[in-house]
Amino acid sequence: MKKLNIVILAAGKGERMLSKKPKVMHEIMGKPMIGHVAERAKELSPSEIVVVTGFGRELVELYLESSNVNVSVQTEQKGTAHALLTAEKFIKGGDVLVLYGDVPLIEISTLKNFLSFYMHFNSISFLTTRVDNPLGYGRAIMEEEEIMDIVEDADATEEEKRIDEINTGICIIPEESFPLLKLIEPNNKKGEYYLTDICKVARKKGLNIKGCHHHESTEVLGINSKKELLDANMVMRDRMLDRHMQNGVTLLDRNIYIESDVIIGRDTTIFPNSYFFGSTVIGNDVVIGPNTVIKNSKINNNVRIEGFTIIEELEVKEDTIVEAFSRIRPEGS
Repeated sequence: MKKLNIVILAAGKGERMLSKKPKVMHEIMGKPMIGHVAERAKELSPSEIVVVTGFGRELVELYLESSNVNVSVQTEQKGTAHALLTAEKFIKGGDVLVLYGDVPLIEISTLKNFLSFYMHFNSISFLTTRVDNPLGYGRAIMEEEEIMDIVEDADATEEEKRIDEINTGICIIPEESFPLLKLIEPNNKKGEYYLTDICKVARKKGLNIKGCHHHESTEVLGINSKKELLDANMVMRDRMLDRHMQNGVTLLDRNIYIESDVIIGRDTTIFPNSYFFGSTVIGNDVVIGPNTVIKNSKINNNVRIEGFTIIEELEVKEDTIVEAFSRIRPEGS
């Protein structure tokens, strides 16, 4: 495979979120959605990562300042193909993987499998999935692994709307096919430049387009409402709990909230109804009683924290016992 570039589309407003905040800045387990996607992108070690911003760009770009990514601005919302082309100036050759800033549940294993699929065919490839209710999604019209067309919901016929195989938006475009984006025309009801119309352009030139089916739709679909945001938080919460248990942490209940950047050492035991926020680091052999809240703090090894305790912005020394109903903060706060 040639060198890989990753473009993350993050310019949308997200009308259904009913919020003044840019959609990609809504948090999943304490981290903006765009942060989760950028982390997965970095795990692929690409040549370049470009984030395309638009609505609320100031907030998004402020968050990304320390992320070592390029930022391109889509000043007008003219569609996904137009958004992708704004990133062209940062792409100095190589294939392009397109991700979305509102798909925070995407797993690195899924992306690696998709890249392997792509390398087998070396053709424009889209990641597809199947849903019970495809309303609102672009339908993938396929013959086995071949995509004949992708039709957006607003432009689909009644027969096409019955198709339940949908386009996730995630795709890979070979270096030699990237110029085809400039041939896309806004021939649709919204008058936008759809990235999916690269299928039509490519097929006219005799090129094949491949569809890689992913069985777990929840992981690869965008978040468009507060209900979907809650559902995604629940999925990510369970992933966090499973990860910590796999690393040797004992959890006595699933009613425990651990944000994405929290670190917990082995043989630590956590009782129910406890919450861990921000950059908290917990050592080995710690016991944390029920109904405890710890925020941006360091808990060293062999600490015992009795229940109903709040600790914020502090370090607790090794072998300390913190009594129940304690509230510990820096002086003056």
